[in-house]
Amino acid sequence: MDHRFSSIPTVILAASIIALALYGSLSARNDDRPVQKTPDTDRLEDAIIIEGLQMDSENPPEDEGDEINGMILYDDDFMPAKDAAQTRPAKKENTVSSESVLKELKEKDPRWHTTGYTIKRGDNLWSIAKKFGTDHRSIIGINEIKNPESLKPGRKILVPSRIGVYYTVRKGDTLSGIAARYRTKMARIQTHNGITTLLRPGMKLFLPGATAPVSPPKAVRGDSAAVAGAPRGDTERARMTFSWPARGRITSSFGHRRDPFTKKRKFHCGIDISLDPGTPIHAAADGTVIFSGWKDGYGNMVVVKHENGYITVYAHNRSNEVREGEAVRLGQRIALSGMTGLVTGAHLHFEVRKYLTPLNPMRMLR
Repeated sequence: MDHRFSSIPTVILAASIIALALYGSLSARNDDRPVQKTPDTDRLEDAIIIEGLQMDSENPPEDEGDEINGMILYDDDFMPAKDAAQTRPAKKENTVSSESVLKELKEKDPRWHTTGYTIKRGDNLWSIAKKFGTDHRSIIGINEIKNPESLKPGRKILVPSRIGVYYTVRKGDTLSGIAARYRTKMARIQTHNGITTLLRPGMKLFLPGATAPVSPPKAVRGDSAAVAGAPRGDTERARMTFSWPARGRITSSFGHRRDPFTKKRKFHCGIDISLDPGTPIHAAADGTVIFSGWKDGYGNMVVVKHENGYITVYAHNRSNEVREGEAVRLGQRIALSGMTGLVTGAHLHFEVRKYLTPLNPMRMLR
């Protein structure tokens, strides 16, 4: 056999290896954008946010009137407490149970207790946490939530909370009387405080889930009853500001409107900015991309998560130019405008949210 021909396959193989190496090197240089790895719990939170996004909602945010007038529904104090359990979903069956999570919480603070709650239409993880003055991660941990499908209306969950009343027993008090006056259950008081004997004047009790008394008794020296662990008031509202993602005419505002397709009155969770197709869209603040892809209604969509639970949504894009996990900077080009999804013309649908709660972008853009 002619050795000139027998060496040809070897030459071709070597050339192929070199070509692949060069291609890989070029690809690495062309796609060297930083991608951040996130813990399991953070990925679950992001998935719950993406699952729960709705462009037009039949359930407007609570205190909708206040929000339209410029007040932010969540202040930045509503964040996980330093001593709150940062529990992650169990990776193996029987490694974590609601009892063990509650035990861990109570070791850090004896006020912790759980309340049964049935998820209602329009609820989300963060609105439930806010209602009970607790941390959404504690809800995830104690219910071993592993995917967004676990949070459907009708499901019964346990909500860990420290809301309640400290009470000092007075002469003549009975357990049933205290429970009735503070609108809680006698069994919960007994279980939480480990009561096995009759009440004695001066005994200190924590009344889980209790509220202000129905008929407050006259003040008696030595008596103390104070609400503990209630959410902070809204006297101080921290507000994050964002830059405009693109400049254009506002064709649909935040708030109630008539849906252009169904003609039903719904709550529009963002603003629509009219843009020519292909107009560059920029990140409104520093953050991390938690979604870049297609979502029904929104079309091609990018979602960026910012500090303190704020997110921004950029929808109906012709193309997305960032990927999930990528860190983006204020003003960075992240997409080109288009008319994908449910649209009547080319525009950018832009939202600002605190977790899943829609906020009025016009109050936060500078």
